[in-house]
Amino acid sequence: MVTKIWRSCFPDRANSPHHVERHHFYLCQWQSNTQVGICYLMYRLIVAILFLAVLACSALDIGRSEPMLEHHYAKWWIYLTHWGLIACAVQAWLAAIIVTKGLMIDRNEFEWNIHVARESRLHAVYWIVYTIATVYSFIVSLVYWTFVFDPEIHRIDAVNLMVHVLNSVIMLIDLTIVGHPIRLNHAYWTTGIGVAYAVFSVIYYLAGGTDRHNEPSIYKMLDWTKPGKSIVVCAAGVFFVFVVHFFCYCLYCLRVWLYAQVCLPETSSSVDNLSGGSGSTRKTLGSSREKISSITRTLSSMEESQREQFLNPSTIIDLK
Repeated sequence: MVTKIWRSCFPDRANSPHHVERHHFYLCQWQSNTQVGICYLMYRLIVAILFLAVLACSALDIGRSEPMLEHHYAKWWIYLTHWGLIACAVQAWLAAIIVTKGLMIDRNEFEWNIHVARESRLHAVYWIVYTIATVYSFIVSLVYWTFVFDPEIHRIDAVNLMVHVLNSVIMLIDLTIVGHPIRLNHAYWTTGIGVAYAVFSVIYYLAGGTDRHNEPSIYKMLDWTKPGKSIVVCAAGVFFVFVVHFFCYCLYCLRVWLYAQVCLPETSSSVDNLSGGSGSTRKTLGSSREKISSITRTLSSMEESQREQFLNPSTIIDLK
C-alpha cells in the first residue's frame, strides 16, 4: 500500500499513465454520454459568476461589519485566505471557458483540431489551479475556524462566511461533479504553494510588513518574532497540506467508485478486479463507445487501458 501511494506521488513515465482524455474536462462525472450538457455548462457559468462576486465582495469589503482599518485594501492580498479565493475564481472561469469550447466542438461550430497543443496548456493550467483551489479551500476553512477565529476580534458577517465557508462548500460540490481526476502526484503543486506562502511571510516580516491591525505577524500562529515556533508551524502546515490533498484524492476515488457502482452496475465487477489484469478491462471497455466514455472517467489504471480505444490520438493530452 505504501509503495503504491509513493509511486502515485512520483510516477514513473515508463509504467504509469500521465494521460487524461480531453473530454474529461468537458463532462460531468455522472453523465453516461460524450456530449457536453447545457445543464453542466450553466452550472459552470453560475459557479464562475458566484466566485467572481465573492472575490469582489471580499476585496471591496461589501458585507463586512468590521470597522475600516488603516491600509485596509492595500493589505488584502497578504492573507492565505485570499490566495485561495483567487485560485477558486480563476479555476471557475477556466472551467467555464473549457466547457463552452467543448460544447462548440460537439456542435461543429468551430474547428479546434489545429489548436490541440494550445488547448492542452489551457487544460493543464486549469487542472493545476483547480487542485490548488480545492485543497486550499478546505485548509482555509479548517484552519480559520480552528486556530484563527477570535470572537473578540472577528465578526461572523457575510464576507467572513463567504470566504471561510461558502468557498469550501462550492469546491466540495464541484469535487463530486467534475469528470476529471485528482492526482496524488499533483501534491507538489499544493505543498509548493504552502512553502511559497511561508517564504512570503518571512520576507514580508523582514520588510516590516504588518497585518490589517498593524500587528507584526499576518497570523498569530505564524509570528516570526518567534522563529522556532514559526518554523515548526510551517513544517506542520506543509504536511497538513499533503494530508488534505490525500483526502481530496480519496474523495475522488469514492466518487468514481460510486459512479461505477450506481451508474454502471454491469461494469462494477471489472472495476473491482482492475488489479487482476488489463485483458478483462479491455474486453469490457470494447463493448461500446458510450460505455468506454463512461468508464474512462475512473481511476488511472482504467484510463491507461483505454487510451488506444477512445476516439483518436489527437483527443489525448499530456497533463503532468
